[in-house]
Amino acid sequence: MKNILIIGAGRAGKLLSQDIVKNYPDIHLIGLVDDKASAGKKILGKIDDLHRLTSLYQVDEIIIAIPSADGSLIRRILLSNMRNRVPIKIIPRDQRIISTSQVKYDEAKNIENEDFLGRPFVRPNVDRLIQFYKGKTIFITGGAGSIGSEIVRQLLDLQVKKVVVYDNSEYLIFLLEQQLKERGLRDKCELIVGSILHLNKLNVLMDRIRPDIVFHAAAYKHVHLMQDNIDEAIYNNVIGTKRVIEAAMNHGVKLFTFISTDKVVNPTSIMGATKKLCEYYIQSLKDKKMKFNIVRFGNVINSNGSALPLFERQIDLYKYVTVTHKKMQRFFMSIREAAQLVIESTAAGRQNAIHILNMGELINIYEVAKCLIRSKNLIPEKDIEIRITGLRKGEKMIEELYTETEKGNLRQLKNSKSIYMLKNQEA
Repeated sequence: MKNILIIGAGRAGKLLSQDIVKNYPDIHLIGLVDDKASAGKKILGKIDDLHRLTSLYQVDEIIIAIPSADGSLIRRILLSNMRNRVPIKIIPRDQRIISTSQVKYDEAKNIENEDFLGRPFVRPNVDRLIQFYKGKTIFITGGAGSIGSEIVRQLLDLQVKKVVVYDNSEYLIFLLEQQLKERGLRDKCELIVGSILHLNKLNVLMDRIRPDIVFHAAAYKHVHLMQDNIDEAIYNNVIGTKRVIEAAMNHGVKLFTFISTDKVVNPTSIMGATKKLCEYYIQSLKDKKMKFNIVRFGNVINSNGSALPLFERQIDLYKYVTVTHKKMQRFFMSIREAAQLVIESTAAGRQNAIHILNMGELINIYEVAKCLIRSKNLIPEKDIEIRITGLRKGEKMIEELYTETEKGNLRQLKNSKSIYMLKNQEA
């Protein structure tokens, strides 16, 4: 007999309880945990009581049944249960239960990074986006990377005419090609291996393809590596961006979106400084035929080279995790959110606007490491050591999304609750 505890006494918790009682005679439902008292339901305690309840009732499994739960709540649940290895699962956080009134035990899944770092997915106005993108040809630099390839996938659902992917990684182009073939979408994409520094090639391609929109996602982004390779950071990130813009302006591109970073705000790194130079350059351009759009990202969960995949690799191989500092804080967003931000803000089409996702609260990296370890049914500092390595060159303790001056110019983007705009910033 398996003893199960459910977190969440709302509709999803009730439906899950009914499914377990009806269909799983080998499971003993201990009861529900919720911070709010609920009449007629067996509420054993609050989330902060989890460790005590787990021990008291010899719980074998915990299931989170709160579809509206954001990352902060999932982190709180994990952090409240750090001293045991009881598996914690979660009901997928979608809106299906609202329309079907079904929550099934066999659909409970292991907690993933996006569960304790992200927010419930906010669906964009797809009809409005289709109206904007339908029939257009899109050119994406860095289009085979983690963010670029997700932009490609989302665009292909918006009835675009064609997506041209331009990337200097033959391997990533190959992987994207396989994914597109599996979805039956290979014919909708042209995949090109090339560098953004090759101006002649860019001009030839733009002349042949005649894209309506260019998304510029290609860049060197690893802060500590660029500190030791300043020349390449400037050459690729600044000169490369200038050459992509030049080719786009030469061949009738109507809209250019530049993907920036939160590291441009009061930059302390070469990478952040190169991106800031690009923002300044773009804002200085006065082209009547081509509009410019800038999008700033925080840290993107599970993107190539980001902290979370590194933590997972360290757990699997070395049985420890390296964290820069116990007080380091970062903003996080999912790859899907990042791509959605690019696509939505581009459709807004505001000249020289900077768009920023409402990133929510800063998240402590040390707590992220502990939550990742616990999500794998392991105990931090007992099963997996957390080693503090110290700040590397160019790194900040706390990232920012905008300067104090910019803060006063923030405006919520029309038709979007999650995107803010800085209009017509001057260099």
